[in-house]
Amino acid sequence: MAVDIQKIRALPRFPGVYLMKDAQGRVLYVGKAKDLRARVLSYFRRRGDTRHAVGFLLQHLHEVEVVVTSTEKEALVLENSFIKRHRPRYNVAFRDDKSYFHLRIDKDHPFPRVSLVRQPRRDGALYFGPYTSSRSVRQTLRLLQRQMGLRSCKESQFRSGRRSCLNYQMGRCAGVCLGRVSPEQYAVRVKDAILLLQGRSKELIESLERRMKEASGALRFEEAARIRDQIRAVERTVEGQRVVTPLGKDHDVVGLHREGERVTAVVLKVREGKVLESITLAGSSPLLEDREIVSAFLKQFYGSGREIPSEVLVPVPLQGEGQVLEQWLGEMAGHRVRIRCPRRGRAKELAEMARQNAELAVAAGSEVPEGLEAEMARRLQLRKPPRVLEGFDVSTMGGEGSLGVAVRFADGNPDKRGYRSYNIRTVHGMDDYAMMYELLLRHLRHRQDEGELPDLVVLDGGKGQLGVARAVLEELGLRQLDVVALAKARGGMSREARQDRVFITGRKEALRLARESRVLRLLQRVRDEAHRFAVGRHRKGRFRRRTFSVLDTIPGVGPERKKALLKALGSLQGIKEAPLEALAAVPGLPHRVARAVFETFHPSTEEDTGG
Repeated sequence: MAVDIQKIRALPRFPGVYLMKDAQGRVLYVGKAKDLRARVLSYFRRRGDTRHAVGFLLQHLHEVEVVVTSTEKEALVLENSFIKRHRPRYNVAFRDDKSYFHLRIDKDHPFPRVSLVRQPRRDGALYFGPYTSSRSVRQTLRLLQRQMGLRSCKESQFRSGRRSCLNYQMGRCAGVCLGRVSPEQYAVRVKDAILLLQGRSKELIESLERRMKEASGALRFEEAARIRDQIRAVERTVEGQRVVTPLGKDHDVVGLHREGERVTAVVLKVREGKVLESITLAGSSPLLEDREIVSAFLKQFYGSGREIPSEVLVPVPLQGEGQVLEQWLGEMAGHRVRIRCPRRGRAKELAEMARQNAELAVAAGSEVPEGLEAEMARRLQLRKPPRVLEGFDVSTMGGEGSLGVAVRFADGNPDKRGYRSYNIRTVHGMDDYAMMYELLLRHLRHRQDEGELPDLVVLDGGKGQLGVARAVLEELGLRQLDVVALAKARGGMSREARQDRVFITGRKEALRLARESRVLRLLQRVRDEAHRFAVGRHRKGRFRRRTFSVLDTIPGVGPERKKALLKALGSLQGIKEAPLEALAAVPGLPHRVARAVFETFHPSTEEDTGG
């Protein structure tokens, strides 16, 4: 790290965007801030920014460039623009699994055309989608043409108007180029189409039924029959949509699933209580927090011109940034947008459904491709094709104890029932080899006793870690068990230096697999998942240790009563000094528990005379 801290301290205290660059000028990370100086300085304070990726980021950091903006909302927009342009390694970038179709309607045209497009643009038109099924979107397009009579011809064809087109002759167009429909009549058809595409089917059907009765009452039976057919077509379109919530709002529900550095997001589009569409996007993240990933996802997802509902349900609270995102989305949508993390009720059930869909999307796309196990055995020189893999990692944070973990993959998918964690007991200090030795010895001994040994052991490290593993296998009499070590890229300029290396038994030099190799990708998934699990377990353990107090040892005092005591008496010292009457007056605290608390801090000093 070659950053001049004095230059950082001289940064302005204004909103803006900061770009962190390496020695070659490549952008590593883009972030936004309400106060640029305070935010950037937080990276260099010992406890300022605890995100795991920050340590790796600072190793390569050479320069910080800032761009000042007038407001935090402007910074958000600029941040999104820079991320798209530079695609920094330490920002998360989502990509569609496919290039989905959208339906486009140019509402400013006197006779708007409906067309299929791949990418929405900010051109004032209305876009609906994305549609994950090309068959579904084409069925919807045919419905708009046949029942609504919307034109699909290009502008040059429409302006010529020399003769009727084939769509008109087939009954798929109202014949606007021939003057068969007035702009006012066509506007009604466009309004109906928009209601249908927005999922407001109830409102549309009510409007159609009202117009059908008016036409019938005025003896316009042909028009009434046409509207009746429209109603039936709309009902057929929406009848298969599942009713999931009576919340009464149009909303998108975001679900998130993480596996190592791999992130999958699913958006459920819910309109009038019905799920219209499920959209899956995938990306990678160098272990950023869920809050940051969700925020980045919302910027990328809605920043591309997608329809924005009145409410977006997210899996984690977004804290202060949520308000800025609401403002930004509201300006783009033209109406108020609310972002919230549901805690209970039907909204919470919807959020859980989205999360499950994200997890299922990963599972569906993670099955071991045919022949991969045999290819792994061949490329890694294994004794047999590995069906079960176990990855190992050790996490040490700030001298607060070390933790080792094992994660299990079966048939290419995480088997979380097989995940295990171990507090390192015999090693004091930073001896990575000794800690890995203890972890492997304890875990593989358990697996040996259970008769559930893996087919392949995957370690995060190089030849040294591989040697440790071989020593453990020798001690346990498991010489037949295969093991590989996966060393992270060294980060140099050459292609080889930027590529992970695989170390196997009996080979002095690292085995180099192509970056796109499916063998390498599976090994990386196992290693990254072990790392994610280790860091997560360590953080939870550290939080429990820091929040533990003598109150946790008192029978009858759980989390809620502990919270009530601290709220009523201010601190642990206040509880300790409180008389029994004050403790008994705490809301929700029974007298027997109040007495137990009092006696914990004021044990009886009377001697038992035995008399």
